[in-house]
Amino acid sequence: MNSYYYRLTNNKKTKFIVLCIMAIVIIDIFILIGNVSESWIMPHLATFLAGSSLGHMMQILLIWFLPIFLLIMCADSYIQDYKTGYRYIVATKKGRYSYYKTMLLGNMSFSFLVMVGCLLFNMLIAYMVFMNGEFDTGLTPDLFPENPLYTLANKIPFVTNVVYIIIFGFFTSLCAGMATVLSWCFPDIKYTYPLSFVIWFSQILGLNYSLAMIIQPFNEVTLEAFVFIFFRSTILFLAVITVGFIYKVKSDEV
Repeated sequence: MNSYYYRLTNNKKTKFIVLCIMAIVIIDIFILIGNVSESWIMPHLATFLAGSSLGHMMQILLIWFLPIFLLIMCADSYIQDYKTGYRYIVATKKGRYSYYKTMLLGNMSFSFLVMVGCLLFNMLIAYMVFMNGEFDTGLTPDLFPENPLYTLANKIPFVTNVVYIIIFGFFTSLCAGMATVLSWCFPDIKYTYPLSFVIWFSQILGLNYSLAMIIQPFNEVTLEAFVFIFFRSTILFLAVITVGFIYKVKSDEV
């Protein structure tokens, strides 16, 4: 695993995408600062995932196109190995199972760490910049008294932000895993990229049952809807990862 991490961290393409993700979450803060009219927004509502910036441009860019970012960052590394024949060298040395397991877990854990790290940095900056903010954007703690999830989130806003960052990191890792196994089964970017995007975007669509509803804190989603969306999307991504992994390990000639 260390050698795979070394490979990723020394890849210029990987470094570029990490910088892009970091830039997106920082630009969102500048947009939020530009939106200030009379009073500054409350710090817990200024985080990237809270989505308070006008137009939600940065959230749309990162969340909608997440599989594309992840594929360029790390998940399509197999396609390069496939074209150069490097997979034969590594798989012969380490074994087929170990080669695919290392790549899958490496991409999933690396994506989780990058996303959680960038969002925690965004949260730190947001809490510092909007330290004295008082504007609640209409999201008062008693807005949905019948919704225990909303009430609890507003009682512990700092913890809520951290928990939602981890939840988004979790789905980022699943998205990276899904994109990775798709690159194994369809080792060509003209198939892997659109297929990964379509599967991910199928979970983003759906208004009140969109995956976006459970990675954005302080919204009106109910606990029942949260649980349903969480398990629906998790099962879908795990099914793709599991089937793709078993198929590749058993069928590949490496």
